[in-house]
Amino acid sequence: MKKTTTIIAVVLLLNILILALTIGDFLALHDIQNDYVSAEVLSTFEITTSAPLPEWTQAPGEWLMVTTSFVARLITIPLTILLLWWLRKKEG
Repeated sequence: MKKTTTIIAVVLLLNILILALTIGDFLALHDIQNDYVSAEVLSTFEITTSAPLPEWTQAPGEWLMVTTSFVARLITIPLTILLLWWLRKKEG
């Protein structure tokens, strides 16, 4: 019983982390929408700049947040499904 309670607590904390990362995703994607400038897109529209684009226009921190959140979801959601399946099997 104690093992089950511990596992449930860990998965619950991981899901709370996923919720926080979802909020971070929204904020990061909003920032990317406002700040991201791709040299590839500019060249497609035949727009040239007199100087190289500043580093912040690539929004590296925001893209890292989106990637981290995605990886966390890939790990946490299957773990939650497995836990629920295991608890159902254990109970039945």
